[in-house]
Amino acid sequence: LGVGAVGVSARLLESNTPVPPFKLDGERFDSSSFFGRYAKMISNGDPLTLFKTSDDIRRAESLLKGFEASQKMGTKMDENISTAELWEAKKLKDSAIHPDTGEIIPKPFRMAGYAAFNGPICVAMMASASTPALLFWNWVNQSQNALVNYSNRNASSPTTNEVLLKSYSAAVMSALTVAFGLSQFIKKRYTP
Repeated sequence: LGVGAVGVSARLLESNTPVPPFKLDGERFDSSSFFGRYAKMISNGDPLTLFKTSDDIRRAESLLKGFEASQKMGTKMDENISTAELWEAKKLKDSAIHPDTGEIIPKPFRMAGYAAFNGPICVAMMASASTPALLFWNWVNQSQNALVNYSNRNASSPTTNEVLLKSYSAAVMSALTVAFGLSQFIKKRYTP
């Protein structure tokens, strides 16, 4: 339900706001206003981009490279390509391709996939009736979060595997400690 709401909201925002002239390094929405920042976040988190294939993503990237080349040479783009199509290509590229590595980010670890893939994990965490289930789902949640963060990291500043492992271990241990500690406290304090 929430995933569909974000997708519909993104489409409504995009279809009901004026399309500005396309700039490769520009923003589709005006970031100087609250509404523009809100629209940008909803658009960036649009889960409908998850339905695009790797070929679709690479075509969008190619379209933008063609636009950039035409700008550098002072020529016009194909007149059959609209400004809205260029913005859509930029949205898809920005949501699916890592800016530093140029690799396609796996769907579960894109920001647009966060609600779709992490939502069920959160529901399972909250519905856990036993301690092992609670700990398991908290571990899955922290692993998902770590992979989202890793997949969207600043790859221009390299990090060693040792630092990554220490960070992951600390996040998992703290989450499991809090989850177990709170569940035990609640069971003791508020017995039925």
